Amino acid sequence: MSTAALAALNLTVAALAAVPSSAAPAAVTAAADVTAPAGFVGMSPTRVLDTRDYNQVPEFRTARPLQEGQYFTTPIATFCRSHPPRDCTSVVPTDVTSVVVNVTVTNPTADSYLSLGPTAGAPGTRPATSSINFKAGQTVSNLVTVAVGPVSRAAPWLTVYNNAGTADVVLDVVGYYRTAATDKYGPLTPTRIADSRSDGTGRLGGDAVRTYQVARPELGTADAKAVVLNVTTTDGSWDSFVTAYPSGTQRPANGSNVNFPVGSTVANQVVVPVGADGKIDIYNRAGWVHVIVDVVGYYGPSGTGLFSALTTPVRNLDTRITGGKLQRGATTAVRAVPADGSVPNVLGVAANVTVTDVTDSGHLTVFPGGGQPPNTSTVNVEPGQTVANSVTTGVTGGGTYSVFNHGGPVNVVADLTGYFVTG
Repeated sequence: MSTAALAALNLTVAALAAVPSSAAPAAVTAAADVTAPAGFVGMSPTRVLDTRDYNQVPEFRTARPLQEGQYFTTPIATFCRSHPPRDCTSVVPTDVTSVVVNVTVTNPTADSYLSLGPTAGAPGTRPATSSINFKAGQTVSNLVTVAVGPVSRAAPWLTVYNNAGTADVVLDVVGYYRTAATDKYGPLTPTRIADSRSDGTGRLGGDAVRTYQVARPELGTADAKAVVLNVTTTDGSWDSFVTAYPSGTQRPANGSNVNFPVGSTVANQVVVPVGADGKIDIYNRAGWVHVIVDVVGYYGPSGTGLFSALTTPVRNLDTRITGGKLQRGATTAVRAVPADGSVPNVLGVAANVTVTDVTDSGHLTVFPGGGQPPNTSTVNVEPGQTVANSVTTGVTGGGTYSVFNHGGPVNVVADLTGYFVTG
């Protein structure tokens, strides 16, 4: 099936059905629960799983959606031999500590969520955190950073858990961390660099590409090898998707970054290598759509952060359990770093932020530090939705980041997936 089949179908989501709940937010992790600090390597989106196509299920060669309550373990590879030597064709080095993967869910039969991790849980159990949330019939994507499982048959592995119903899953790897890599993370104050609604460029047409300058001294990204963006699409005339990739390179044959239905507003975090000219391209599959681009971080020689992934993500915030809804115009500080000093020198974190119990249109902005929020958006919501988006953000000296609510009262869930430490 072509990537056109990944265009979103429906973005309304039943409020609580697709978000795991616990008695209280978990304590932040100790140092023993994280991978070794590592640098980043960006790559063109590379498909390692598509459960709709037996040719893209490397281990089993069987096209079958994930079942309810199933832990599905798959190599980070494009092919596995069924005869000796039974090696797999890994798309990343075997010494990676974690990978950045764009996860797309399509054809789900129930409101549910997926959780990604390095290993499978015990049968009958479910993870305490979620990676992507969806409603029956919806197609949706989210960027996930996850520690990898042990190397087997010449490839590291990942596990995907589906909570309810059945769902097809597509995994596109866009980067990885390894201790030998030299590009480091640089946190930025989120900055809007493009908004086609107001900058005179107008909506991006179907089967068309727009180029953006992302390596810019005034942003602090002059030597960026890859950038971390929040890309928002709005007012699309058709169901479609957009794909980001380095300027001057061929558009990836597979891979979508933001899947959206007609008339919706959808955001997703994107990590994309920078072209030799300091630019990136964004491609729209069909129809006309406004595109908004916020730069939130970068990787490059001047970066200072190495990434340590949590082997088991933990929940730092769940306003359904503690504190009540985040009100319009309010900011909450999310503590993400242990106060006991067990994880020193943290300059940023990777997290997954989920918004639920939504009654009004609006958006959240995640940013480092206190004070006024920047003019950017992180998670966009409509009434009745439950929406998640990956977050990469700097933290204050006290180990917190901020979440500001631009809409009506909502519940907010924040799951920590890793730390950026000075190195």
